[in-house]
Amino acid sequence: MQLRFRRRSNDTSLTGRVYELVKSGAIDAATLQRMSAAVHRKTPIKSVEPIPPPEAGEFGENSRRVGLVGIKLGMMPQWEAKTGKRVLCTLIHVPDNQIVQVLDPETWYRDSIVGKRKAYGRYGPHHRVTVGAQNIDPVFLDPKWQVYFKKHGVPAKEHIGSFLVSSDAVLPEGFRLDARHFNVGQFVNVSGRTIDWGFQGGMHRWGMRGLPDRRTTKAHRRIGSIGSCGDARVWPGKRMPGHMGYEWRQVSGLEVVRINPLESVIYVKGSVPGDAQEKLLINDCLHEDKRVKNPPFPTYLETIPEEDEEAESKQVVNAANLTSADIYHEKIFRFDSPSIVFTAADEKQSAARDKMRAKIAKVKK
Repeated sequence: MQLRFRRRSNDTSLTGRVYELVKSGAIDAATLQRMSAAVHRKTPIKSVEPIPPPEAGEFGENSRRVGLVGIKLGMMPQWEAKTGKRVLCTLIHVPDNQIVQVLDPETWYRDSIVGKRKAYGRYGPHHRVTVGAQNIDPVFLDPKWQVYFKKHGVPAKEHIGSFLVSSDAVLPEGFRLDARHFNVGQFVNVSGRTIDWGFQGGMHRWGMRGLPDRRTTKAHRRIGSIGSCGDARVWPGKRMPGHMGYEWRQVSGLEVVRINPLESVIYVKGSVPGDAQEKLLINDCLHEDKRVKNPPFPTYLETIPEEDEEAESKQVVNAANLTSADIYHEKIFRFDSPSIVFTAADEKQSAARDKMRAKIAKVKK
């Protein structure tokens, strides 16, 4: 069984040392609270007026909305309502999503090398909109990031991501995004870093078959000759042992089958890059056949009503309460619906299928 290795950070800054002390238990909760209060006094978040909701517009052919920053929770199955077929889905948590920074095309083109390539294209100018997720205590951030979030008047965020947004879909800084930014049934693109496997050999990293089993001594998993004849050098791009994984990958055209607005969880059909608790970027799919038709534009404007804190503390938390407001795709089975009933025709089809499988298995033997 292969072991998984996570990337280790050699953080020698003040933030890294504080994190290590908290993790080891050398700092108690009271000391950490005093440190946090001192940081808040030093870098307070400027008071901003309530942000008015933007006016709902019309989604055009060249419109491009902002995306969401999520955290991969894992995978779990759903079932189709008519056939009972299992559908394996990925759960993505989108906590505390908020617009952190909006950079106009002119400034982005002038100050960034990336902006010179992406600010102006054949589909018109695009803004760079930065979205933050998962509120975090500023004591765990470097001073430069504390100043960054203080400048834009938003709480400190653990994860951030940037998206290309057209001029008609730009949202103001500080605006909060909801999980219902996407519709159930639409297709999305999910980007993230693949699983970090650490240093691996040629067989695991590139799928090489290894050296022959017979007449081989202590070299069964080595890569063998690397072509030293000719120029007598190793050509760039040669497949050799090295670091495997933790590279940015994008999976396009994944269908949203269920949304939990109370816990801000999105159920996406299929698998996405990365291990659990890794950051993911989600945005609309741009394929012509899977392009969204009528999404909330520029975003979902209604908010979930906030309940009284005392009522929430008295309320018993269970799975039924957390999933009571879930939005399902029409083909996905809801657990509060009657069970699926199979007819005699279905039983005959199942028996014929089992008979065919037994026949195939007998032939393989």
